[in-house]
Parts: sequence; structure tokens; C-alpha cells
Amino acid sequence: MRTRTVCLSALIASLAMAASVAFSDDQAPKPVAQIDNPDSTRWTATTYEAAASEANKKVLEGGKPVTVAGEIVDVSCYLQLGKRGETHIPCGSKCIEHGQPIGLLDKEEKLYILFAEEHHPRRDGLVDLKKVFVPLLAKTVTVSGMETDMKDYHALFVRAADLPGVKAEKAGTKK
Repeated sequence: MRTRTVCLSALIASLAMAASVAFSDDQAPKPVAQIDNPDSTRWTATTYEAAASEANKKVLEGGKPVTVAGEIVDVSCYLQLGKRGETHIPCGSKCIEHGQPIGLLDKEEKLYILFAEEHHPRRDGLVDLKKVFVPLLAKTVTVSGMETDMKDYHALFVRAADLPGVKAEKAGTKK
């Protein structure tokens, strides 16, 4: 029985190693796109306006501008089943199109959930990141935005109004 347990453990370990392909920096896939402009990476006026309490303002103060390279993933399938990569594009595209969150998985496998930075347009459904990120699913991209960490969750808030093809309406005027 002990031999069977050791063999099973070795099999599981080897499958786990095979499933998590590690790349050295010179072997890592090169980004196919640069998303956002690092020079415009900051909180917008609507985000500051939404910070109604001192606690909210403190969270904003903890945000920092970052640029992250990684693979665009469908967060729901990635967290539930470990799905990612080219073979997951048909499924992941459908999931994102139907409202599942978009993620960026860096080379250390740190998962960032991507959000439109502009608070009021995001809240009111006036910005949509899907048009930019669905075509990039399973591709390595570089994304700039404001990073926040909250209870082991990592978020990257991307200035949606600066992205090509993103619906961005403000007070009834189209941008």
C-alpha cells in the first residue's frame, strides 16, 4: 500500500510539473501588445470622487502605477479548472463575452483581475474592456494601470478611455 501511495504521489507531482511550464526570461513569450499608456497611469477624477470616506481614500493611496506583462486569461475557467492557453480561446472568449472577469497572469503566476479604472463610467456600464481583451485571450501582453492588493486579491485598473475600440460615454456624449 505504501508503494502505491508513493507512486501516486510521484505521478501527481510529475503531472503538476508538466502542467506548469516555467520559462526563463529569455524563453518567455514576447508581448504581442502594449495596453494603455504608462504616462497616463493614475487614478481619475471619478475614482477620487467615489472615495467617500477616509478608509476609501487610504485604499486609493495604497494603489501604485505598474506595468505587468502576462497572459490574458478568463478568470472563471482559470480559477475553477486551470484552463488557459490557445486551446481555451473558444471557451474563454464565450465566458468573457458573457460577463466573466478578465485576468492577466504574470510569469510568477500572480493573477491580476482587470478592471476599467474610471469609477463612474465603469459602475454605470459606459466602458467595456471586452473589445480590447477578448482578441488577446491566451496571448502575452503588457498592461499598464493602477495596482491594488486587497486580502490576497490583485487588481489592475486600466484607463479604459485611452484604449482603442473601448466604448466610453460620458454624460450622453460619445468619445
